[in-house]
Amino acid sequence: MLKYQNISTSILEFLRRQIVSGKIQGGERLIENKLSVELGVSRPPLRETFRILQNESLVKSTPRMGTFVTKLSGSDFNQICDLRIMVECFAVQQLKNSGIRELPELKKIVETQNAIQIPKKFIDDEQKYTLFYKFSKFHLQLVESAGNSYLTHWYRGLSSNIARYQYLFFFQPGAIAKDLKDHTKMLNLIKSGQLDEAEALLKAHLEYQRKKLMTTLSRVEKADMNAEGH
Repeated sequence: MLKYQNISTSILEFLRRQIVSGKIQGGERLIENKLSVELGVSRPPLRETFRILQNESLVKSTPRMGTFVTKLSGSDFNQICDLRIMVECFAVQQLKNSGIRELPELKKIVETQNAIQIPKKFIDDEQKYTLFYKFSKFHLQLVESAGNSYLTHWYRGLSSNIARYQYLFFFQPGAIAKDLKDHTKMLNLIKSGQLDEAEALLKAHLEYQRKKLMTTLSRVEKADMNAEGH
């Protein structure tokens, strides 16, 4: 059983990363037989992986048609942004109410981010994803810091879908520098007890991402429509 679980976890992490980074694009079909051969695994762990990815809204399985990667959508992204603002701002409010000011795990993430030398040119996709992952952990850790296990569980379920849009934003010009600046300032505001200011910055940070990405997503959706028209 342990071996089976390890195989399932490896497949899940691989396919999740491929979808989040856009290597497997929205609308693509995940063909069970083909993946089974390419990855050297049997069908049961693949089916379990598809089930989890569907729960994360990364794929959609339709009887007699197959399993397809969900497409990026401006409408979906807008709804995700609304949820993120609600949940993440609530997390900051909980920190304010509980009097928590020291967040060692969040501090560790921000220190790691500040210590990274951002390359002018990426060697490969692995390097890009590794950098992205180190930055994407900030928001999940912020929610976890609120100490509500049910909220954390719910947010984790949404985090992979959030990551697809974060990845699209992350490599836009100036995005990494802005993330670093905002994450550092948010942590310092929380530490100094300025929780209302931290919440306001967090909301502005997420709204900035929304504004930037809606323009990008509009182009992506238009390109998809043109492709389907041909």
